[in-house]
Amino acid sequence: MMIIDAHTHIMPQRRLNGLSYWLGKVFADHPMAGQCFTEDTIVEDLSRKGTDYIFNYVFSLRESETEELNLFNKYLSEKFASVIPFGCIHAENRNIQAIIDLCIKTFGFRGFKLHPYVQGFSPDDERLFPAYERMEELGVMVNIHTGFDEYYPQKEKTITLSMIEGLICRFPSLDFILSHMFYPRLDEAVYLVENFNNVILDTTNVFSAIIQDEEKGLTMDKERELLSGALKKWSQRMVFGTDYPAGMSTLDGIYRDLCAFGLSKNVKQDILCSTAENLVKGKNV
Repeated sequence: MMIIDAHTHIMPQRRLNGLSYWLGKVFADHPMAGQCFTEDTIVEDLSRKGTDYIFNYVFSLRESETEELNLFNKYLSEKFASVIPFGCIHAENRNIQAIIDLCIKTFGFRGFKLHPYVQGFSPDDERLFPAYERMEELGVMVNIHTGFDEYYPQKEKTITLSMIEGLICRFPSLDFILSHMFYPRLDEAVYLVENFNNVILDTTNVFSAIIQDEEKGLTMDKERELLSGALKKWSQRMVFGTDYPAGMSTLDGIYRDLCAFGLSKNVKQDILCSTAENLVKGKNV
């Protein structure tokens, strides 16, 4: 079975160094904290796990970084055939529709990534609306970080169900990939996929988070049951990613957590390949 890792973060070396430091700051015992990542070692690690393609996400911490990161992801996709690049934008970017056009029409990107908690804006910032409109026109998608709110104490404001639902309704022809399914508020993600056809659920980090929370005795909201129920009904609109190298564990640990759920062959086929493949049809995948 072909494997498409629908959520990775290969970035310029200075950003990878910062990511390694951040992991140690937020997760004191994280097995990847303090390690030296490079673009080559990350791709090699993913290949070792049998990964055929990756959705590589970059995100600009300030508006002046947008051009650099988009050029980097273009370079990365030219260096590694496995990389399916996604672009980045920042709410403070001027001529934001021109950035969308460049990434899609010239660079051949398949969509965009927003990580509002670290980028310092809200996904419903009206300065982003022209970007969403152009994405709709071009038929591409946007991945928005949701959930794991406690890891980002400096966030501008919490990304809520009503906020994302408002965007989904305002831009009904735009596919929204919801990273992390609002974890631990999985019921909110399930509500959206049940009620809107332009919603894709990104299970990245959810399997590992459930297992780690269960080990801590934190199962108040029955996350396992919610995830399992969603997978049985909506796997054709769900993807899986490792968040490598920023995931909840090592690559081996992340895949071990996935296997621990005993998913059916059809569900694994959907989340590990088919859903992501359908999202990027028209590219050589």
